[in-house]
Amino acid sequence: MLALVAFAAGAPAARGATRSLPREFFGIVPQGKLAQPDYDRMRGVVRTLRIPIFWYQAEPRPGEYRFAELDEAITGAAQAGIRVLPFVYGSPSWVSRDSAVPPLGSPAAQHAWSGFLRQLVRRYGPHGDIWEGRESKLPIRRWQIWNEPNFLLFWRPRPSPRDYARLLRASARAIRDEDPRATIVTAGIAPVEAGMRPWNFLRRMYEVPGVRGDFDVVGLHPYAPYVHWVGQQVELVRQVMAEAGDGGTPLLLTELGVASGGRYPNAFDKGPGGQATYVRRALRLLIAKRRAWHLAGVDWFTWQDGSAPDPHCVFCEYGGLLDATGAPKPAWWVFRRAVIGARASAVR
Repeated sequence: MLALVAFAAGAPAARGATRSLPREFFGIVPQGKLAQPDYDRMRGVVRTLRIPIFWYQAEPRPGEYRFAELDEAITGAAQAGIRVLPFVYGSPSWVSRDSAVPPLGSPAAQHAWSGFLRQLVRRYGPHGDIWEGRESKLPIRRWQIWNEPNFLLFWRPRPSPRDYARLLRASARAIRDEDPRATIVTAGIAPVEAGMRPWNFLRRMYEVPGVRGDFDVVGLHPYAPYVHWVGQQVELVRQVMAEAGDGGTPLLLTELGVASGGRYPNAFDKGPGGQATYVRRALRLLIAKRRAWHLAGVDWFTWQDGSAPDPHCVFCEYGGLLDATGAPKPAWWVFRRAVIGARASAVR
């Protein structure tokens, strides 16, 4: 998913309390469709499932909604006691020829985007049609708007913090009109080569008047080949938020990961044992610093290895906690132990 750049070394991990760890602190970002065995394995460990809602797939023509696969994923997660955090992304062809072009080019495009968001809340929100008659109900209350808008791959013709703030405002209004208590999460921003650094993007976004009222949580994808560089990115973003007078707003790490293998040498290929060690060290750091950094959670990318290389990502094919056949890697067992251990410590 990402082409990444390196960072200078940051401060070592600190120790801290795990009290009051949010129930939905630990999440997973799958790359593909999940089946019942996946939900069974996640049950009791994974509490958040971050999934894409591609506008161009869900509404291929105006007013024609295709929600069957989304229904299956969202209700399947609910039956396993897992809340869904969707990120909504991608303009359909009837809005733009390029799905990475946001729906800001005309009033009609903006109206269509707002209408789609309203439709999503009406279907999957607290009074959503999908929950009628179901025993397992976990309505979606958190909505993430777009994906990595600081990256040229996902925002064209070029990243623009001001334009993203415009999209955020329209999105927040549409969602809150349907669910006033909904939580709006900004798109995860990542340290990519073809784009703006996350802290620079965020600083310029905060310069847009009134933007602080259009979101409740800041999203970040602090990808790094070394755990202490993850901490450095979080601290840089936290500094920008504090300077903007927004230091109390939660930060949600909606993607983080490294690989257990690779098709060619790269810093994110840690091997199976190294990936497991990274998981253990990263979760230990984030749990220990949760209060200091106001962390709302972390979502590991990804659940299962892919079956084909990603031309835009140096590690995604092998970033799963499971291999391509569905067999658990060492990283899964480490993730599982870390999550269960953290929860046990939190209630003592």
